[in-house]
Amino acid sequence: MKYKLYHGSSHYLSLEATHEYIDSIKNKKSGIEVLTVSADTLEPQTILDILTSQNLFVTERIIFIKRLYRNKKKDELIPLVTSILESTTSKDIIVIWEDQKIKANTKYYKFFNKDKQVEGFDDLNKRTFFTWLREELKRQNMKMEAIATKEIAERTNYDPERCANELKKIKLLLDDKEIKKEDIEKLVTNTLEKDIWGLIDSINQGDTQSSTKILEKLLSQAVDVNYIISMIARNLRLVTLTKHLEDKGKTSSEIASILKMAPWMIHPLIRSSRDYTQKKITYLYTKLSNLDFQIKKGLIEPKLGITLLASVF
Repeated sequence: MKYKLYHGSSHYLSLEATHEYIDSIKNKKSGIEVLTVSADTLEPQTILDILTSQNLFVTERIIFIKRLYRNKKKDELIPLVTSILESTTSKDIIVIWEDQKIKANTKYYKFFNKDKQVEGFDDLNKRTFFTWLREELKRQNMKMEAIATKEIAERTNYDPERCANELKKIKLLLDDKEIKKEDIEKLVTNTLEKDIWGLIDSINQGDTQSSTKILEKLLSQAVDVNYIISMIARNLRLVTLTKHLEDKGKTSSEIASILKMAPWMIHPLIRSSRDYTQKKITYLYTKLSNLDFQIKKGLIEPKLGITLLASVF
C-alpha cells in the first residue's frame, strides 16, 4: 500500500499540492477511482473499514483522507491507521491531507517521514512568495513584467490563493499577452497590504475621518476583524518600543536595527511616538485587549467593535 502525507501552516498550498499529486496519478492510471474521506467527522471504525475494504470492480484506488488529525479520537485512531498502511498488501494509494502543521516530533509525522512520504507547505513570506509566483506563472504559461509581479503581490497581500485566483481571471481576459503593471492596476482590486498600512498611518496621524473611511473599505472586502486588530496592536507595540528607545537616546538607525525594520519605516514611527504619552498608550492597550475579549466572548459584534475602536485612536 502506497501512502503520503501533506500538511503545513498554508492550507491552500498544501491542498493544491495534494490535488496535483492525485491528478498526476489519475493521468498515469486512467479510470482509477478516487474516494474522498472527511476523517475529522467520522467514527474510527468507519475509517478503518474504508481502508481495509476491497472493491470488487477495481484493483486499485486513491483514498483521499482529509483532516485525520482533527478526529476527536485521533490518539486511538492514528496508530491503527498507520498499522494498516504499513502491513496491508493492497494496491490502494492513500493520500492524507491535514489543514494544519503536524509537529515533527509526533509519531504520526515520523511514520511518514521515515520513508520520505511527507510534504510540508508553510505560509509564504515576501521572498518566498515571489519564488512561488514565478513558478505559478510558469505553470500557467503566463508572462508578466517584473514591476507587475510586485504590483500584484501588494494588491493580493502576498496571499497565494488570492493571487492564483487573480491570475486565472487575468489569463482569461488577456490571453497570451505579456502582463504589465497597467494591466494589474486595471484588473486587480487594490487590497489589504496598502489599505492596512493606510489605516495605521491615518491612526498614527490622528486622522479619524480617513481611518474610518479605510476601515469601512476593509470591512466591505470581508477582511477578518481579528487580523485588523492584530495589525493595530502590532503598530501600537512598535510605537511603544520606538518611544522607549528614543527616550533612551537611541538614534533612528539604532532603533531600526533593534526592531529589525527598514530605516525608512522608522521615521514615521518616531514622529508618531512623540504624540503618544504613556497614559495614552496604556489607555489604547486596555481598549484593544477589552475589545479582543468581548469579541471572543461574543459580547460585541466584531465590525461594530473595531469601528468604535478606530474612533478613539
